[in-house]
Amino acid sequence: MDAHIHEDQHPMLELLRPTVATREIESLSNAILVALEASYRGIGVYAYARFGKSQAAEYLRLHKEWLGRHKAAILSFLSPLADKRTDGSFASTLLTGLKVRTSTKSTPDERMQQLASFLIERCHAAGSKLVIIMVDDANRLKPTDYEHLVTLDNLLTAIGYYLFIASIFQRDVTGFTNESVTQSEYPPHVHGRFFVRKHEFCGVRTIEDLAYYLSRYDESTEWPAGSGVSFSRHFAPLAFDNGWRLAHEAPRLWAAAEKLREASRLPSTWTWPMKSIEGTVAYLLTNVAPRNPDFNGFSDADIDAALDAAGYIELELSRHTYGHNGI
Repeated sequence: MDAHIHEDQHPMLELLRPTVATREIESLSNAILVALEASYRGIGVYAYARFGKSQAAEYLRLHKEWLGRHKAAILSFLSPLADKRTDGSFASTLLTGLKVRTSTKSTPDERMQQLASFLIERCHAAGSKLVIIMVDDANRLKPTDYEHLVTLDNLLTAIGYYLFIASIFQRDVTGFTNESVTQSEYPPHVHGRFFVRKHEFCGVRTIEDLAYYLSRYDESTEWPAGSGVSFSRHFAPLAFDNGWRLAHEAPRLWAAAEKLREASRLPSTWTWPMKSIEGTVAYLLTNVAPRNPDFNGFSDADIDAALDAAGYIELELSRHTYGHNGI
């Protein structure tokens, strides 16, 4: 099951709604496994804003079934914004991001040892010698920060532990949609460990992808735990029992989004960011379906209202109009 929560309120009504798996999340998990099987120590993951990369990393951290025969301690680290870092500050930054207390009197070497010890403890708790760190907003890290990760990798390897870094980069952080992270920033020993393997993380690219995502609400979610009631069935029980499925709405949702794009003169080739898809689905399930006792599917007006509530066009326009530092 993708999601279930033990609270009294349905998780779709919470401010922080659960992430539902997409084909892209499954593709990311496969890319990480392939990199591990090839004995690399990392992978560079690249995506545009609001495509759902952070949620994907959190999903993989919480749902470890994708590891298959592997076991691992999986940790998340959100890279802070910093103009510069000293040699001793990176270990402190990583420890703080992992919610580990440090002493201001410790030396850089001591903090690196503390970091290694913490990761080993997490491995023991997971019954594994593999630790995967999902580094979100990795574009904020400096090339020299990866030199410290090399040191950490060496420390762990020397005593039989395996460090794997999934560096998650935002491609359009400066506002230019053709932006990329260049290989030349990293020396060969860094690039060879962490960036030989690459993965492009996308949003929803086709009607089939959208239908697959929507089907997860029909089949792979559950609330309350153990009830067997999916999210779709919870909010539209009569329609669901009569054969309606959220996945059936995919062609109409896609067509409505395309119509809005055409009216706003947005490119005809496009990818739907997870941010506005998830918001659209949440609006339809929690605001439209439960309020109509005779609900058997969404009207065109319902879909348009959901796209508007999710800020679909506003988000898309921002991707094409933002210029960094006024450019």
